Amino acid sequence: MFLGSFAAASSHAAVVYDFTPVTQQIDGMMQTYSLHGASLIVIRNGAVIYEQFFGNYTSATRIPIASASKWLSALAIERLVEKNQMSWSDTVGKYIPTAPADKQNITLGQLFSHTSGLSQNDDACLGDETNYTLATCAQEILNTTLEYPPGTAFAYTGNGMQVGGYMATLATGKTWDQIFQDEVTTPLGMTSTDFATTSLKPPYITVPNPQIAGGVRSTMLDYANVVQMVAQHGQWGGAPYLSANDIADMQKDHTNAAPVLYTPDSYSYGYGYGEWRDSVDAQGVAVQVSSTGKFATSPWVDNSTGVAAVFLVNSSYSLLENDLRGLWSNVHAVVTDPIFSDGFE
Repeated sequence: MFLGSFAAASSHAAVVYDFTPVTQQIDGMMQTYSLHGASLIVIRNGAVIYEQFFGNYTSATRIPIASASKWLSALAIERLVEKNQMSWSDTVGKYIPTAPADKQNITLGQLFSHTSGLSQNDDACLGDETNYTLATCAQEILNTTLEYPPGTAFAYTGNGMQVGGYMATLATGKTWDQIFQDEVTTPLGMTSTDFATTSLKPPYITVPNPQIAGGVRSTMLDYANVVQMVAQHGQWGGAPYLSANDIADMQKDHTNAAPVLYTPDSYSYGYGYGEWRDSVDAQGVAVQVSSTGKFATSPWVDNSTGVAAVFLVNSSYSLLENDLRGLWSNVHAVVTDPIFSDGFE
């Protein structure tokens, strides 16, 4: 299905976008990598300007999105912060006084920006819904050895967010699934999103040990609501979901330019809360942010053009990394070179 891509440019002209290069690129990826399916939606200024499904994907296709989960979980925490139920400066020791002494002063912000000192190697408890709860998994992670003093380096890992998610349950008295529904899926109208990646039943399915940083299953249209809200500076459905200041704060470099010990994205300009800073302006303000996952699903927001987009696929980031960057570039080129229906710009 392809939706007509028209948006009002002025009272005299309608903008028409030629997404042929984008369609051709994805068609090529389908053939080159023998993909079963993929889909892309591009939204600009609140209007869908491109929506296309490839292979066996439809609007109902729901798949694991791996690290694209990080943006969603960070948004849940930001909502709690805005409600003064937590603070990014809260320490592990505030909620878990029995944590080892060297973990006591790790902050929630460090846990969600990969600067906590916890190992870059994901603990075996992550994703294990049989032998662990969120509490026991977080406690096991806290008992591991720190790789570096908190705040002094960046090492991409799922361990920190697992601990941060557990802290949120202690702060609110709710399960993580309850938090996620109250703060993300329900207010953003995401009816096909949860942490039950191994279930074939429709959401919402609760799990005992949700993988905070990488365990979400979702659809393209559900995640499209998220990136559109971000592109609209926190507005959703005619009301504020988050303040514009909080959206901007999430996009700041919360690594504080710390040395990088491990990263899957060597081109980024630091990391915010749950999101990569793909490009920045001369003042260091994020221009494009994203949260691409291990399976190559890539949601992104381009602040320079007002574009919010989601590329949904279940493949491999290491395989498609260059293609994804090419896709970002192609979409940017299309929306910055429109055709005007009356022939005048």
